Formats: sequence, C-alpha cells, structure tokens
Amino acid sequence: MIEGYCDEKFSSARDLFEKNLKSGFERGAAITVEIEGEKVVDLWGGTDSDEKGTTWQKDTIVNVFSTTKGLAAVCLLQLVEEGKVNLDDPVAKYWPEFAQNGKEKIPVRYLFCHKSGLCGVTTPLPHDAYYNWDVMVEALAAQKPQWEPGTRHGYHALTYGHLIGEMVRRVSGKTIGNYFNEKIAEPLNLDFWIGLPDEQFEKVTDIQPSFFPLWTRLLAPAFKIIPKGMLRGDLAMIKDFDDPSTIAGSAFNNPRMEIKNPFYANSREWRKAEIPAANGHGSARAIAKFYGVLSNGGERDGVHILDTKTIDMARQTESEGSDLVLGNLETRFGLGFMLGSKAISMGPADGAFGHGGAGGSLGFGDPDNHVSIGFVMNQMHPGITAWETAISFIEKVYESK
Repeated sequence: MIEGYCDEKFSSARDLFEKNLKSGFERGAAITVEIEGEKVVDLWGGTDSDEKGTTWQKDTIVNVFSTTKGLAAVCLLQLVEEGKVNLDDPVAKYWPEFAQNGKEKIPVRYLFCHKSGLCGVTTPLPHDAYYNWDVMVEALAAQKPQWEPGTRHGYHALTYGHLIGEMVRRVSGKTIGNYFNEKIAEPLNLDFWIGLPDEQFEKVTDIQPSFFPLWTRLLAPAFKIIPKGMLRGDLAMIKDFDDPSTIAGSAFNNPRMEIKNPFYANSREWRKAEIPAANGHGSARAIAKFYGVLSNGGERDGVHILDTKTIDMARQTESEGSDLVLGNLETRFGLGFMLGSKAISMGPADGAFGHGGAGGSLGFGDPDNHVSIGFVMNQMHPGITAWETAISFIEKVYESK
C-alpha cells in the first residue's frame, strides 16, 4: 500500500499513514519529514487515478492550495532582506496605482499579515479573473479596504498571492512564478511550481473535492472547532459567504468557483496560471525540504534562501485574534506564515511556522527543534478533519524523536 523510507524509530507514524490510506480516509498521499536537514521519513501511497487504475508514484505532484502561501512569502521576504523593500514603506511607493481609494498609506507589512482590508474584490469579476493577472491586480488597486487597515485582520484567501506577487513583480521585474523558480525552486531542486509548465502535467494527480460547499473547504483547514455561527445554524453567516459584496463572500466567491465536473482545480487554466495564494503544485518532499532549509539556518548546499534574522522576524506574531473573514475564528499570522493557535494546529512546537491548504495539505518548519514536514494528498477533506493525517503523524514523530 505504501512505499518509500521511514526511520524505524517513527514506525508508529508510518503505521498511522498506512492506516489512513487503507481505510480510505486518504485516497492518495505523500509525507516527508526532515530532522536536522536530513530526511527521516519519505512515504507515499494510495490511488492516483481510479479511471486509469494508477497509483501514487515517487514523483507525483498535486495542487496544494494555500500551502502555496508560505513559499510565495519567501519571494518577497528575500527582497526585504536585500533592502529592496521596506516593510513599513507604503505599498504605493512600489506600486503607485495601489494608492487609489484611500490606500496610499497602507504599509507592505499589512499585505503579509492579512491586515490590509483587501481580502477580496466587491465589484463583480469575470469568471476567469484568477487566470488573468492584470485583471486581478487592477481590481485590487481600485478596491476600497473593507475595514480600516491595521485595526483588524481577515484571511486574504486568494488575494494574498496577487498582493504579494505584484510587489515582487514591481520590484524584481519578474512574475512571482518565475522569481520563485529562479531564486528558490531551481537552486534547491524543488519539485514545486507556481504556474505549472506543460512538461510537468503528466506528473499531476487530480484533486477530488469534498462534498461540502466551496467556502467550507477554503476555510483554514486545520480548524479543530467549527465557527460558532455554524453550530448555531446561523443562516446569515452562510448567506455572507454567498454574497460577493460582503467581507467573506468577496474573499471566497468573487469570481464564483462552483464545484462541477471537471473540478476547476484540475483544469489546464488553473494549473498554468500564477495564483500564488492557492495553485502551487508540488511534492511533500519539496515542501519538507523548503521548510527544512528555513529550520536549519536558511541555507543548504551553498544556496542562501533567508538569513536567520529574517526567518525569526517572519515567525513573530503580526496578527492575532478574531478573523473577520473566517467567522471570527481565532487565527494568528506572522509575515506571510500561519502560526499555531488554539483553533489551528501547527504541530506540537510553539515556534513552528508554515501554512496549510484547503482540504489537508500542510508544510511547516520548526527552527527550535530543526524539524520540517510536507504533506500532500488528492482527497480534499472539510475543515475540522482536513489536517488529521499530517498533524497526527507529526505528533507521533515528536513523541519518538
């Protein structure tokens, strides 16, 4: 059922992974763990395609949704480290058109930590807006913040990537997909792309959506609780998610992405576009290595990604408390990274930082213990069960470490 390598001391974690595949909870999946920069777990198994009768292979890659956010963040953090971007400068210094509608003073820092008030666009967008970079960034430049920037935070589920990515493009002259490939993926030999090249399509496994509405899957998938409004059967809250003029509706439903066959995330258009908040495609091995580098000084094999000062800065709390987009759920963010909270697990260590994706993918690093993990799968799960495999697995690793 499963293939790959697992250090004997983590056999209980291996058994859990195999059990979740055999039970059908996971359809196809891969998980990699590094300790002190060395792979101690590298496992994969399950189904790639029922239609083709194929199984998950060593080089299989998959869309990881918001797990992409952590990798995208490092692109802009590199420019910060190089002195080309100042976190407290106005975004409009680098992106003049951004100053529209009262946004002339919003600092770069707020883009990283979901405080800009630009969680979505409230005017209707064309159905293919996410496949057209200029359409999205022009709409964001024109958008009025939906709350006073800096006073609260709300998860920028999809717009986060265009805000960070346009900053990268304005400063470096490269799209974020090209920048990530040239500065991070190629030097570290990572099987990960933001904007998938044609030659990689044959390695991609299709995502199987859950049967829950889109917005319940896109909510931060590590939730250990259900938002109170849902427990009350709060129909007003559900209506908000369906109305693009509201905070939550603009974040998740403009343009509307319905579940249909074929699922939008399996389309050629989705895979090829650069959507740095949500459409990174890669392997568990790549994600674990990425966070493994960040958890062990920021360099590997002569390749510098970030220095320790920048890494430590990025994993400090920038936003914490009730999330305006996610039904007032308690969330916590650093500079582009999700941090652990009572509602959202980022593993057993307090200092871990990373990001998870809708349906269950997860990547994080723990510099204090020099541990990193990457987990990817092709069966999406709804909010409260999404990260069950990854979190249960890494807890067993820490117990046996």
